[in-house]
Amino acid sequence: MLTDGSIRQAVEFESAENLVLSVYLNVDPRRRTAEKYKLALRALLAQVPNAPEVDRRKIQNYVEMGYDWQGRGIIIFSCHKGDFWWAESVSVGIEDAVFVSYRPYVHQLATLIETHDRLGVIHINQMDAQLYLYRLGNLEAVEGYLGEEVRSHRASRYQRHEAETARQNLQEMAALAEEFYRKTGTERLVLAGTDKNAARFRDMLSNRLQAMIIGKIPAHANVTASELQQKTAELASNSAHEFGRRLTDQLITAARKNSNGVLGLADTLNAVQSGRAQHVVLLADYSQPAFRHKESGYIIVAPSSGAQSNSSQDDIAAPGANEGLEVLPDAVDSVLRRALLQGIGITVLSEHEELAKAGKIGALTRY
Repeated sequence: MLTDGSIRQAVEFESAENLVLSVYLNVDPRRRTAEKYKLALRALLAQVPNAPEVDRRKIQNYVEMGYDWQGRGIIIFSCHKGDFWWAESVSVGIEDAVFVSYRPYVHQLATLIETHDRLGVIHINQMDAQLYLYRLGNLEAVEGYLGEEVRSHRASRYQRHEAETARQNLQEMAALAEEFYRKTGTERLVLAGTDKNAARFRDMLSNRLQAMIIGKIPAHANVTASELQQKTAELASNSAHEFGRRLTDQLITAARKNSNGVLGLADTLNAVQSGRAQHVVLLADYSQPAFRHKESGYIIVAPSSGAQSNSSQDDIAAPGANEGLEVLPDAVDSVLRRALLQGIGITVLSEHEELAKAGKIGALTRY
């Protein structure tokens, strides 16, 4: 099961001497048969001839013989010599990818977490409600409420009674939702049901929960948890995209005014490593190698003689300027890893013309 602890385990792992093989594989049965995704895995592994053979075999054996055929994607990190194995199935779409480095490649995992993690769905009727929590599309927790039956009557005195019964049911559902989503640390909410029930229920929620709602989906009384998840995943992706575009516009404006925003890899690294970053924004296809000081772990885009930043590269390199450097195959992945560990927001966009011109990555800062 995907937990905060397992995510942190993947993000924090590093082997100084042994390579980690990272694989993201789409196993969505709507797109691929089992034979096709096994062939896709072999094609991926062929792209990394430097990957340890023992890890290649271990991943291939897991997919071909150990995988339980659940979900739409598999994420695997393997470092046999470092005694590290991490495999999770997710129920949201992922893209095939493979990477070899001394750490798990978390680029795509970070994107999935920011879009689909801790997503709550409330399915509302007049008499009952189902509260769901999904993590990367997987059903993590569920709780139900069954209230007093609401019947339809023509007489006005009965209609008033039934309206009051429906109102009390919705109030008790709202109270249950407050407690359930507080305990589960839910970050986004979707309402499911008829327009009338959803609107009445929303009005009974606290300002905190109302602010978490990203949308509503139609749902009949007998809808399944799987059907809700599929509808919600699409809504969450669209919501994240719109939010990301607005945030990126805000970032670019702030950076151009020399306010609380920075653009480009060097300045973004500086903001993340100094603890000033609040939210990182980047393009999905962006990656760039960089350098890391072996002793301090501090990352720079280039040695100080090759400054590539609006700020002083000497300042960026200062924490370990005289120490030996090692090459990082992708500093963008390091930005995302540190953002996950520090609780910094992450937005990954497929495209944004202005951000592409401004360095493909940036961060809103605290000051």
